[in-house]
Amino acid sequence: MKRRSIALQLAVWLSAAMLVFWLGGAAISSLVLRSELEQAFDETLRQSAFRLLPLANQEVGDDRGRRRDAIPRMEFDDSNRGPGRKGPPPRAIGPSREAFTYIVYDAAGTVRVRAEDAPTVLPALPAADGFFSVDGRRAYKSTDRRSGLGIVVLETTDARSAALWGAIAGLLWPLAALLPLVALGIWLAVRIALKPVERLSHDVALRNGANLAPLNDDDQPAELAPIAREIEGLLERLRAAMDAERTFAASSAHELRTPIAGALAQTQRLARELGEHASAPRLKEIESALRGLSELAERLLQLSRLEAGFARGEEVVDLAPVLALVVRDFEMQSTTAPRVRFEADADADLRHRINPDAFAIAVRNLINNALLHGAADGDVVVESGPGPMVRVRNHGAVLAADVVARLSERFTRGATRASGSGLGLAVVDTIMQQTGGRLILSSPATGWTDGFEATLLLDPQAPVDRRRSVD
Repeated sequence: MKRRSIALQLAVWLSAAMLVFWLGGAAISSLVLRSELEQAFDETLRQSAFRLLPLANQEVGDDRGRRRDAIPRMEFDDSNRGPGRKGPPPRAIGPSREAFTYIVYDAAGTVRVRAEDAPTVLPALPAADGFFSVDGRRAYKSTDRRSGLGIVVLETTDARSAALWGAIAGLLWPLAALLPLVALGIWLAVRIALKPVERLSHDVALRNGANLAPLNDDDQPAELAPIAREIEGLLERLRAAMDAERTFAASSAHELRTPIAGALAQTQRLARELGEHASAPRLKEIESALRGLSELAERLLQLSRLEAGFARGEEVVDLAPVLALVVRDFEMQSTTAPRVRFEADADADLRHRINPDAFAIAVRNLINNALLHGAADGDVVVESGPGPMVRVRNHGAVLAADVVARLSERFTRGATRASGSGLGLAVVDTIMQQTGGRLILSSPATGWTDGFEATLLLDPQAPVDRRRSVD
C-alpha cells in the first residue's frame, strides 16, 4: 500500500488555505474598492453637473438675447415642447469626450441644450435632485432654482464596471502567478522542517540485533524528543532482554558441554563392554542423540558469541593460513580425509576485516554441513579464490530454489535424514553479515549437475566466479 506523505499533505493544505484566504481577502478588497469607486464616479457626476449648469444658464441666456434681436423671428417645431408649441430646437454644445453626457432642460421640460451624444428624448426624471438610474446606468439631476433650468448628467460607458473588474484582475493575477512559487516555498519549508523526522527514522533503521545503541535525541525538536526517548527506552529493554537471552544460552551451552561429553564417553564405553549385546542398537541411538545434543550446545554457544559481536575484527588479516589449517584438520581425520579436497587459486585474495576464529567457525560449519548432508561417498571440494571468495561444494540431490532460499534461517533444514540442529548455515550467515560479507547458497553446484554449493564472499561488491567445470 502506498503511504501518504506528510510533507505533501501539509504543502497541499497550506497552499489551499493560502488560496482561500487570498481569495477571501480579494473579495473583501473588491467590495471596499467597489464602494470607493462608486463614490468617486458619483462625485464626478455631481461635480460635472455643478460645473455645466452655470454654463448652460449662460448659453440659454445668450440664445434668448439673440432671438429677441433677430428680424424676422423664426419658429421651430420641437416635439419636446409638447403639441402646438413652437420654439428653437435644443442647441448642442458639442460632443462629449468624457465617460458621461448631459441634457439641459427648462421648467417646462423642454430640452434646451444637450451634448451631441445625449439622448434626444428627456428620460423620466425623479422629483428631487440627486442620483438615479437610466437604462441600468448612473445619472445625476440638478436644478437651478433661480432660472428653472435643470441638468441631467448620464454615464455613457461601462467605465465604472471596467474599472472595478480591472482592479479585481489586478488582485487575482498576482495570485495566479505567485501561487506555484508559494506552493514550492511551502513544500521546501515543510521538507526542511521534517528533516529531524528523517534523521530519527534513519537512526531507528540502523538499529538491529547487532546494534542497539541509544538514540541521540539532543538535537531533536520538542515534538520528536518524547518519541526518541520512548524508542530509546524500548531499545534499552530489548537490549536487556537480549543480553539475558545470550547469557542464558551461553551459560546453558557451556554448562551442558561437560555433562554431555561425560555421558557420551560413558555411552561409548558401555557399548564397547556390551559388544554384540541385544541392547547395542539402543546404545547407538543414545550415542547419536548425545552427539546431536552436543552439536546443538556448540551451535548455541557460537550464536551467543556472535550476537555479542564476536565476528567483527578491528584489523585486516590474511585468512589463507586459517583456511589451510581448518582443511588440514579434516584431512587428518581418518573418517573425512578421503572425501575432503582443497584447491587454492593463485588469484585468491582472502584478506578481510574479520576475527580469525569466526572465519574458522564459518568454514568448519560449511565443511561439516557438506559432509553430513552430501552424498555418502561424494567428494567435498573446498576452493579459495579467485578473488575474495571461499567455496565449498558437495555432491547430492538437487534442492529446490525455495528450499535453498530458507536454509540460512535458524532451525531450517532441507529434506534430509541426516542428524543436525539446523543452525550451521545460520551461524555462517550471521558471521558474514557482521563482517560485511555475504553467504551465497545454490544448487546444483557450479560445474556439476547435482550437489550443493556454499560461497563465502568476503567483499559483497566482488563478482562471483561462475566458471563451469566438470570434475
